[in-house]
Formats: sequence, structure tokens, C-alpha cells
Amino acid sequence: MTNKVNHLENDIMVETKGKLELFFDKYGNKLLLGLGCVTALAIVFFLVSSIAENREAKREAQADAVLAVALNGEGAAEDYVAIVEEYGKTKAGNTASYLAGAAYLKAGDLENAKLYLEKYNDAKGAAGEILNTLVLVLRGDLAVEQNDLLSAEALYRKAMEASNDPVTYADAAEKLALVYQAMGEEAKAEQCYKDVVAKYPEQARSYSKLISK
Repeated sequence: MTNKVNHLENDIMVETKGKLELFFDKYGNKLLLGLGCVTALAIVFFLVSSIAENREAKREAQADAVLAVALNGEGAAEDYVAIVEEYGKTKAGNTASYLAGAAYLKAGDLENAKLYLEKYNDAKGAAGEILNTLVLVLRGDLAVEQNDLLSAEALYRKAMEASNDPVTYADAAEKLALVYQAMGEEAKAEQCYKDVVAKYPEQARSYSKLISK
């Protein structure tokens, strides 16, 4: 019985092997050609991706260099606008959007300040978080200039919530306090200073005269 089974298995293996040989004889070249095409496409994709990455890195470096020159100069809004227009999708271009907005706001050009602050996209990383907070504070400043205290309140509060940096947190809190004072909300204004001290006790002395005993 065992011999019959073994013979049967051998016959099946021989038959299967024969079919495979016939299959490869008939389609082998096509299969190899197809495999070669897939391999070639993979190589081309890799090379194109590498070139794109290198090109992107080079563009980021160029944008950083141009931004550095602008920062070392007079910091005119037009210089930052040129960077946004040329390198808008780079990190430096994104930072330039904030700087252009700040420069226009300082010059009293509220329309362009709003335009370029809206071009800014939230950045990542620790440095990005600080920049994101600065943008929120600047948007709050813009709202104040437009006499929109409710929007300014929301933006300064959002900046405080987003900040893990004592300087930007205190800046947002102090400006929020001024908004509450303008609204006649003295208790809320004082609470802003208390919030700074609660989060950063080392700053207690700076706010001692602003917080009632």
C-alpha cells in the first residue's frame, strides 16, 4: 500500500515538474522581462525620490540662508514677503510669513499683517511650538488693533494653552490681562498674573505688586 502511495506521489511530482518546465519554457522570458521592468521601475522610483529629497534639502538650505540675510538686515516687511513668495513651502518661508506679519503690524498695515499671518502653518518641534505661540500672540495683537477684544481674548488664551515656554506664556498672559482690564474685568486680569506664578513660581516676585494679598 505504501509503495503505491509513493509511486503516486512520485508521478504527481514528475507531472507537476513537467508542467512547470513547460510553463517556464513558454512564459519564462516574459516573466523575466516583467521582473526586470518591476526592478527597473523600483530603481527609477528610488533615484527620483533621492533626487527630490536632495533638491528639497538644497532648497531648504537656500531659504535658510536668505532668511538669515534678511534677519541681519533692517528686517523690512518686503524682504520677508520676497522669501514667502520664493520659498513659501519651506520652513524658512513659513517663518518669513510670521515675520512679514509682524513687520506689517508694526508699520500699522493691518490688512497685510492679517494676510501674511494667515499664510503661516503650525510648525513642529520645540522651536516650532514657541513660534506657533508667538503667532497666536501676534494674531491677538492684531485683533486688539482692530478693536476686537473678544477675539484677542480667545487668541491670547489659546497662546497660553499652547505654550510650554515661560517667556511666551508670560507675554500672552500679560496681554490677556490688559484685555480684561480694558473690559473692566479686574478679577480676571489678576487671575492671569496668578496663572503665570502658578505655572512658573520663580516669576512670583515679578508679579507680586499685581496680585492682591
